[in-house]
Amino acid sequence: MGNINVGFIGAGQISELHARGYENNPTGRLVALVDANPKVAEERANEYNLSRWYTDYHELLADPHIEAVEILLPHHLHLEVTLEALAAGKHVSLQKPMALTLDEADRMIAAADRATTLFRVFENFRAYEPYRRAKAMMEAGEIGEPLSIRVKTISGRGVGGWVQPEAAKAWRHESKTGGGPPAIIDHGYHLTSIVLFFMGHVERVHAMIDTRAAGTSAYSGNPAMIIWKHTAGEKYGSWEITHAPDLMVRTHFYPGDEWVEVTGSRGILWVMRCSGDLLGEAPVILHRDGATHRYYDMETHWSDSFIRGAHEFTQSIQERTQPDLDGPEARHALAFSLAAMQSGMERREVEIEGM
Repeated sequence: MGNINVGFIGAGQISELHARGYENNPTGRLVALVDANPKVAEERANEYNLSRWYTDYHELLADPHIEAVEILLPHHLHLEVTLEALAAGKHVSLQKPMALTLDEADRMIAAADRATTLFRVFENFRAYEPYRRAKAMMEAGEIGEPLSIRVKTISGRGVGGWVQPEAAKAWRHESKTGGGPPAIIDHGYHLTSIVLFFMGHVERVHAMIDTRAAGTSAYSGNPAMIIWKHTAGEKYGSWEITHAPDLMVRTHFYPGDEWVEVTGSRGILWVMRCSGDLLGEAPVILHRDGATHRYYDMETHWSDSFIRGAHEFTQSIQERTQPDLDGPEARHALAFSLAAMQSGMERREVEIEGM
């Protein structure tokens, strides 16, 4: 099988990172894109050296040369376009979050089950090397039995990062298009996914979330404190979300950063950077047997996770294997985010649907 021909549905700012995944991709190539704005579509096509661009995604789906699509659209458009792409016989990589509701997620899963092509939801934190290194260390028994997880998300004033277009911010803050506070549903989906990646499924959630800042920050839905219990055994987690408007954050992209701490029966693991480089620390730190070890020997540029994700998508198509974050797992990450939002609104503990 030759290289997989891929088309982008949506050519907004995030497409810049996805396009890097096809510059030196041994199993796939970007051949076309679509954007409803003809000026954006043409400019992006020129930027990515593409000869074909469209303003109607139906035309791209009708192109017989395109075997796979990456859907990079606002959240409220995910369901319709995903269903049509699968029905058109395309392999689908859907930018997170999966959907606005669990009903939409279930319809996607059913369509993917009927299809003969691959479907995945792409959430780049799972492809970020420090997270993968920490996961491998856990699986190798470096910290013993995992007992708890603690997540910190902080946003501030970016130094050296993207300037996000106002239009890209606006739809994220509308419940009909964004689905809820971005810190919980949009950016937050990264963190619910990573919690599952490290510790497995969650059965119940209790959250305190301040939504008064909605409309002012890409991280609205904060301050927040979210706690939960995992399905397997007596394992618990917590997630703190803070926006510090005067805090300088070194970054190439968004003005925020995250770190994750997993405590085990024998040791503790930290992943100390992701979207930005707020602390300037080693990306992975292990404390075990009374000694602390810092690991620097890994790729830490955030864009590398998008490159790795694209390579794995086209390789999976060639090998007919399921790439990471299949429909059911992506649905649970969504259910986790939605349960946290519901808990914050209703001020009560919420059990996660389907668990």
